[in-house]
Order: sequence, then C-alpha cells, then structure tokens
Amino acid sequence: MISPLALHRDALAATLRDSGAFGVVEAHATASVVGAYHVTVIDLPALDDATVREIVRSRPTVAWGGYLHTGTVAGLVDAGMRGYVSVIGARRDLVSAVIRVASGELSLPQIDPTVVRLTPAERRVCQAYLVDLADSSRASVAAELGISERTLKVHLANVRAKINSSAANRVELARHLRARGMLDG
Repeated sequence: MISPLALHRDALAATLRDSGAFGVVEAHATASVVGAYHVTVIDLPALDDATVREIVRSRPTVAWGGYLHTGTVAGLVDAGMRGYVSVIGARRDLVSAVIRVASGELSLPQIDPTVVRLTPAERRVCQAYLVDLADSSRASVAAELGISERTLKVHLANVRAKINSSAANRVELARHLRARGMLDG
C-alpha cells in the first residue's frame, strides 16, 4: 500500500491480508508489494497527482479511493494505471482488482456516463438539492427552483431509479452521482 496516512495504509493492508488471497502484504508510505503479485495499491486521495502518475508508470498499480469521473480514470489508464476501485466499492472489489491486475488484466469500473443521462431538469434539481442548497429543506429547494415539492421528489426518485440507487439520504445520493461523474461540486 502506498499512502502517507497510516490509518488508510493499514486498513487497505488488512483488507488484502484478511482476504486470504495474498501471502504477504507490505504497507509503506512510499513503496509496496502485495505478496508474489508485485502489484502496488495506492490510496488515491492521499497522494498528489504527480506522485500517482510516477507510481503508475513504474509498476502495476491499482488505485483505491475517491470518486473519479470516467474521464479521469481514462487519463490515469493512459498514464499506466491498471485498476481502479472507487471508495464506495466493496472490499472484495479491491481484492479482485489486485488479482486481475496481477494476472495482466485491467480492472476498471464499468461506469459509462453515456448510458445513463439525467435530463436537464434532473441535473438542475440534483445540483440545487445536493450541492448548492444542501442545507435547505426540500420545500425551500423546490421554492427556489420554482417547482413544487412533489415535482422535486419525482425528479429525485427518477434519478435514483436511473442510477439504480436506494440511497436513503442526500450524502449517499451525492456520493453515488459523483462516483459516476454526474454531479458537480
């Protein structure tokens, strides 16, 4: 694991160790080896862009964390990254990504923003409700947008259905949309 943050580094190492799939997992701030696989797992949000690009050019790398838009993931793949697991990914996704990358495959998310598109009204509602007016009530957001609260709820339900999310609150819905590159801010 490569992370200047010991808590993240240790948690990632424990996840891989506990999987039973790897004999040795070393956790370091500047270098790492996952067993005989010789795959580096980096804690993406904890490292600056230049460091990430240097690491992915030098050895097989799986990046973990963050909410990267598919365009950003594509840029890192162009730089040499072999795998990416979003922070909302399950532990088994990280383990699977390391195994796939070690066997020479790519392990990238199947998120394609061209498949699921929000209507302009849905984008406007999400931006206001989840970002710009996130501390306001639904009724206040609806009034600010010049729509009824019922219409706001319908738009949000449609968005949840489109992204196949049962997100129970604003934070979860925003996280899901950011992970898909569908929300600014």
